[in-house]
Amino acid sequence: MATIALDKIASAAQADKAKGKRGFWGSIYDAIVEAQELRAATYVNGYLAHLSDDELARHGMTRDQMVRRTRSMMSSI
Repeated sequence: MATIALDKIASAAQADKAKGKRGFWGSIYDAIVEAQELRAATYVNGYLAHLSDDELARHGMTRDQMVRRTRSMMSSI
C-alpha cells in the first residue's frame, strides 16, 4: 500500500516537472541562478564599456552592439 502511495507521489512530481512547475527549493535555486547571471552580465558589460572601439572590434563587437545589449539587459530587469 505504501508503495502505491509513493508511486503516486513520484508520478505527480514528474508531472509537475513536465508542466514546468518547480518546488519551493527549485524556485529558490532558479532565482539565485538568474540573479548571478544578471550580476555576471552587468560585470561583463561594465568591462566592455571601458574598451576602445578597436579593442571591441577585436572581440567581434561594435560599440552600438554593446550599448544595445546593455540596454536590452537593463530593460528586462
